[in-house]
Amino acid sequence: MKRLVIIGAGISGLCAAHEAARYRSKAADGFEILVLEASSKVGGKARTVKRDGWLIEAGPTGYLDNEPEFNKLLEQNGILHEKVQANDAAARRYLLHSRLREIKTHPLAFARSRIIGPIGMLRMMAEPFVPRAKPERVALESIWDFASRRLGVAAANKLIAPMVLGVFAGDARQLSVSASFPNLVELERDYGSLTRGMIASRRKGPSNQGPRSGLSGKLVSFRRGLQSVAVALAESDKFTVRCDTKVQKIEAITTAHGSNDRRPPRYRLLIDGIGSSIEANAVVAAGEACANAHTVEKVAPEVAMALSEITTPPVVVVALGFRPQAALNFPTGFGVLIPRDQGYRTLGCIWDSQLFPERSPKDHVLLRAMLGGSVDPDVADLDDDSLVELVSDELARIFGLTSLPILSEVTKWPFAIPQYDLGHPLRVARIEAALERTPGLFLAGNGLHGVAFSKSAVTGIDQGRRAARWLGGIPNAPGTDPKER
Repeated sequence: MKRLVIIGAGISGLCAAHEAARYRSKAADGFEILVLEASSKVGGKARTVKRDGWLIEAGPTGYLDNEPEFNKLLEQNGILHEKVQANDAAARRYLLHSRLREIKTHPLAFARSRIIGPIGMLRMMAEPFVPRAKPERVALESIWDFASRRLGVAAANKLIAPMVLGVFAGDARQLSVSASFPNLVELERDYGSLTRGMIASRRKGPSNQGPRSGLSGKLVSFRRGLQSVAVALAESDKFTVRCDTKVQKIEAITTAHGSNDRRPPRYRLLIDGIGSSIEANAVVAAGEACANAHTVEKVAPEVAMALSEITTPPVVVVALGFRPQAALNFPTGFGVLIPRDQGYRTLGCIWDSQLFPERSPKDHVLLRAMLGGSVDPDVADLDDDSLVELVSDELARIFGLTSLPILSEVTKWPFAIPQYDLGHPLRVARIEAALERTPGLFLAGNGLHGVAFSKSAVTGIDQGRRAARWLGGIPNAPGTDPKER
């Protein structure tokens, strides 16, 4: 029987497996689906730690619920009912600018926050009158370039740059706006203005937003944490998951006679440490970009070279738990962004126990701080005790905390969030062109088309579908032609 192997049991790889299994029934010939995971647990960066009544997310807090395809997959697998929506506190967000200031959505209220001065506010309010840029210019713009052109330099520095730190742990001047925030580029292209585009999107309402909306959505998670989604998906009887199985390399063991050959090429996956191998007719590499680069080097050197250009700096997540009296120090909200010019190493802090109260014992405070990224990668070299001390000290200075944490959990991600730099769109085009010349090889994960949890899931769904269609030779269906990637 033919075999589809998916490398990586994070959310992207598991969604790929489920979608491939769904399409398998339509194939002329059946095929086996095998998921290989290097670590001892499924979930990838969706890692949930449970300790004495605390539920700590070592990776993402949750995700914006704006991907219909992901919801459909969760519903098909009986998981959707476990989803929980964050408290209304999630709508209130703060930025440190000498002191804590709430980021208001109403223009007058935002002006009163004094995050941006009067001249900067006037420039920001003139956004609807800024001419639409030509696509070839936008394609070369960083997030900062785009924001300063449309909203002004003050807004780019004081508002957008800290937001990029919170999302990507990266530098707004180095990241491509087309790759990082494609929806903002589409608003300018379609409506000539971000303001007009956002107003139009609200008027359409959620029911009219397509799968690529991505501009809004409620923050959601799951009762037992994000990792519970991966665990539930991995328990399927439609495919097999093997943990503690690291793929070292992929080798080609036959050569395809052409891109339209109905006989798929066969691959040999060399397993690290045990000297064995697994044969596959098709492979979905669903790991981190750097891991995928190493894995596919022999069968797709051009793909590997392009993937190796994607930098993925370390990020440290420090979770701290406090007794109830500490709650008085924190305003109601999602959390705070901390710009680099404020003199702190902490990039931002999320107040998990306000968003999802069930994550901490009654009335206790659970928060998580993020450090590192491309702006401060060396912080990951500190030991755990030093990191807890650093974050505790900085939060004490910001919020006036006098109590010490009663719980701490430090997680270091050596390769955390891919940085979609200015060369990323062309790099993705190079990768996709090279994959056309490598039938039976597919890429998922968060290295190419979106770093968010739900985006990784949707990428996995798409690549699992394409792999199943290609392997199964499903007639008259997109994806049977290797060019339709």
